[in-house]
Amino acid sequence: MEVKVTSSTILTSPISHPSDIPLTIFDRFATNIHIAVLYAFTPPTSNNADIISGLSNTLVHFPTLTGKLTTNSYARPSLTVGGPHGGALLVEATVSSKLEDHLPLPPSPDFRLLHPEVNDAKHLLQVQLNRFQCGGLVIGVTNHHRVADGQSMSTFFVAWGKMVRGVPVDSLPVYDQSWLKPRDPPLVQFDHWGTDFIPLSPQPNEFCVTPVYADPSEITNMLLHFSAEFIIKLKAQTNASSTVKYTTFQTLLGHLWRMVTIARQLDDEECTMVRVSVNGRPRLQPPVPMEFFGNLVLNAYPKAKARALIEGGAAMAAGIVREAVRDVGEDYFRSFIDLGEVYGNRDLVPCYDVDGNVISPKLEVDSWLGFQFDEVDFGGGGGLCAFLPINWVPLEGLLIFIPALSRNGGVDVFVSLLEKHAVRFREISHSLD
Repeated sequence: MEVKVTSSTILTSPISHPSDIPLTIFDRFATNIHIAVLYAFTPPTSNNADIISGLSNTLVHFPTLTGKLTTNSYARPSLTVGGPHGGALLVEATVSSKLEDHLPLPPSPDFRLLHPEVNDAKHLLQVQLNRFQCGGLVIGVTNHHRVADGQSMSTFFVAWGKMVRGVPVDSLPVYDQSWLKPRDPPLVQFDHWGTDFIPLSPQPNEFCVTPVYADPSEITNMLLHFSAEFIIKLKAQTNASSTVKYTTFQTLLGHLWRMVTIARQLDDEECTMVRVSVNGRPRLQPPVPMEFFGNLVLNAYPKAKARALIEGGAAMAAGIVREAVRDVGEDYFRSFIDLGEVYGNRDLVPCYDVDGNVISPKLEVDSWLGFQFDEVDFGGGGGLCAFLPINWVPLEGLLIFIPALSRNGGVDVFVSLLEKHAVRFREISHSLD
């Protein structure tokens, strides 16, 4: 793929006077990296000038995306918004090939050329508009996770598309953090040490993790499609032996958890665990608006021994996922907020930060099924034809669920495994036996 950058500019912050915003405990729990996504649109599309103008107008409502991560006078991580620093990077580029030659955008290291470099990125939001020979458009966007989670970014993308099309934006971001106010006195009623954050002063052998690394060439990424018909059959099989009606996510995750465990050939008694992202907005009371912009996500941790998981069937696996996610309720989120009040000035390190790039026997799972990424429309008459939640990642054990864009619906799942395990996984991923 030949990509030629034709221009690069900085869209300045819409706020003239700088101000410091302390990062919340949820921001500090978010992974400290840029997340890269790709949107592909068939021609005709809106021109670059209209898309850039729409972006500038949208950032007026999303100023934190133009900020800069800093440390305040109390040595606490914060976000500086406004002033001469920060801004958003906007790159324009052309691609010599036709868009259809690259569809449906399977994960590939080559696609790194379609968005600005994420290593040592100077801006929290980076956008690259890639014009293909046929007139097709791929918009590559990277944003820093400590400023916004997936729910927040879906709100941003939908608003940006409406701004370009001249449609009123009816879901503006909400920045009110009164929902995140700690209790008085704070009550840390759950043990978040060793689960969410590394213990501040671990006892000998209390928290021992040996990172496992593999050469990136040994890790493969794939995007698997599970049709609506397949999911109906899977749910019927799962629900047949249970009085509980499992959701699509619970059912499909339970199935894939078992298939990955088989492919990895784990020992019978080895404990396998899934880190599942849980959106706190609907769990806090009163519920936080979905338009809340920032981070408000914690993890659930379903666990099982390998043999029991495999032999227990799809219903058992879905049930373990369901119960673990239900346990991360309002009390857990309130306890986490109070943890931030008590230990907010300490150096807090999320447990996943000590992992290598091979997390087996664990899995890291994110569901984007409830987001609006598939509703993004930048106008012009063409349509969204492909969406890739991440172009390529040298991390074994990552799964991302996204709504499929195909006519028959269903779910696409991004999966990253060691190639030696991926061979077997591909063979059994759609097995209902």
